[in-house]
Amino acid sequence: MLLNLFVIGLIAVLFVALSRKRSYVQFFAQLFFAGQGATAVWTVLHGGATELIYFTFDTLGVAYYGLMALVGWICCWQSGRYLEQESLREYKIYLISFMALNLALTGVYFSNNIAVTWIFLEATTLAAAGLTYHRRTLRSLEATWKYIFVSSVGIAVAYLGVLLFSTVTSAASAAEGAIAADLSYATLANAVAVGAGNTLYIKLAFVFILVGYSSKVEIFPFCTVGVDANHSAPTPSSAFISSALVGGGFVAVFRVWKAIQGAQEVAAWSGHVLLLIGGLSLLMAAVYLGRTKNLKRLAAYSTVENSGLMMLGLGIGGIGVWAAVLHSLAHTLIKGSFLLQLSVVGKMFGNYKVARNGGYFRADPLGALVLVCCLVALIAMPPSVLFRTEYLIFTSLLNGGLWWIFIPVALLLVAVIYWLCAKILPLLSRPADLAQVDTKTRNPILSAMLLLLVVLTFVAGVWQAPELVAFIDKIVY
Repeated sequence: MLLNLFVIGLIAVLFVALSRKRSYVQFFAQLFFAGQGATAVWTVLHGGATELIYFTFDTLGVAYYGLMALVGWICCWQSGRYLEQESLREYKIYLISFMALNLALTGVYFSNNIAVTWIFLEATTLAAAGLTYHRRTLRSLEATWKYIFVSSVGIAVAYLGVLLFSTVTSAASAAEGAIAADLSYATLANAVAVGAGNTLYIKLAFVFILVGYSSKVEIFPFCTVGVDANHSAPTPSSAFISSALVGGGFVAVFRVWKAIQGAQEVAAWSGHVLLLIGGLSLLMAAVYLGRTKNLKRLAAYSTVENSGLMMLGLGIGGIGVWAAVLHSLAHTLIKGSFLLQLSVVGKMFGNYKVARNGGYFRADPLGALVLVCCLVALIAMPPSVLFRTEYLIFTSLLNGGLWWIFIPVALLLVAVIYWLCAKILPLLSRPADLAQVDTKTRNPILSAMLLLLVVLTFVAGVWQAPELVAFIDKIVY
């Protein structure tokens, strides 16, 4: 099935490139996402199956792939309205880049091999760069080159981690009499558990992987290029980058982290590293949220904050890991919904400046309700599911005696909540002259869909269904 999806993707890209009418371009793009949706259903029904040697439909990959298929389809549909003034050539390049990013992330989600994951993450860099440079302005050119350069440096650093992990699996393979090393996550987990390879190499490899992939999961130190890419790309694609691509980075880091938990010394050390990275990510987000004057950058730094919380959850271990996985899945829906609604705001007001816009509740009541729900979700106020996950992370910190981490983290989150409220609420209620607002660009159908998605996350925050708990348990344990 996976091979069929890649073939469908290539055919869709070809027809999009050759089409001479905008309606045909949109049709073939939607056909690709229909195939992606069918693949998502198939992977659910055939969970655990392996295809093409290097791809396994495990619970983790299936969950993120299903969310990507949903968010990707909505982003593609909204892109048609958002880019209605674009030339046909520019629109085709945009959709080709967007579909390429979807295919690359598919490989990331389902890869059962460290090297294959690395290859597909590098492919996401090129696809995301095409989206970032879409406007062809000096700012987008700068953001694109920064994204390509820093992400490529990060990928090169991550490759050093892959090489060091290969020495570990090689040692295990030699002990078993195998000819070649196997770079699958299962082999790495077994090699670490039996004590094969040098412990120092395992620790260094994890640091290289974490730093190298930080531009994808948008954590310290390379998160700034992700913020710039989100700012420069068209907002519907920014929604996809901040949700699905960040989810891909989390999956890549989570698989490596889980594989090295078999050695107690390495597991404890990796936890300390993740706590440090998570704390620094929160600090960076809190500082820059106060400085930014653009709504899209505000959303991007909110992603840095949430990714930092995910790293804290992994670093704490135990129930913190469970909370981190649920936090990441919920964040995919919430942040995608938030930025998609901001794309409507941008079309109506003609800009994303915090200080210029206001009166959104009068201009678009349903869209404003979506923003209010997204704000409640992002600042982790009940009934947000993020309130539940952050509560679990904080209680894990206190139960583990890590009060010296709890206090600064709590203060940083207070700052994050203040800045998000201070810069989003005026957009909704500030008195403004709506004569210059293009109310025809409202999209009530989109707003209704996004409201439904956010409400579903609220339901998950209020009622932890046994099926949901068992689902997360299967991923974590």
